[in-house]
Amino acid sequence: MVSKLFGIAAASLLLYSGHALASPNPVVEELFTANRTLGGRSVAYPEGTPEMRVYRITVPVGAKIPLHIHPSPVVVMVEQGKLSNVRIVDGAEVTDIITAGEGFLEGHPGEPHYVINTGTEPAISLVTFASVEGMPNMVRVE
Repeated sequence: MVSKLFGIAAASLLLYSGHALASPNPVVEELFTANRTLGGRSVAYPEGTPEMRVYRITVPVGAKIPLHIHPSPVVVMVEQGKLSNVRIVDGAEVTDIITAGEGFLEGHPGEPHYVINTGTEPAISLVTFASVEGMPNMVRVE
């Protein structure tokens, strides 16, 4: 009887030890951090009631998001494909190629830009706007 009780107690300890009940630890990966835009400018947070917005945007091959600015900070993380981010600097176009796993920061009125998918597959991005209620995500530039 004692050996049976000892066996049950030992089995209980094995089954209910910290190792058997512990859940896996979360994995935290910093995907992107920046304090300046691709053009080297600091962004400014707008006044108003804060509102965070997150979008998944798919840009088909050859598609273009027209020339625009962002009135609030925007973080773009490319999940799939690649994007060409083209900024207008002193009247000239400056291009950065952003590929899957990379990101960039936008949100300065002095940096109008457009985005085009020059790759061979759809480009999919997660886009987060640190905005305020009622503010548009982007303003087209003519």
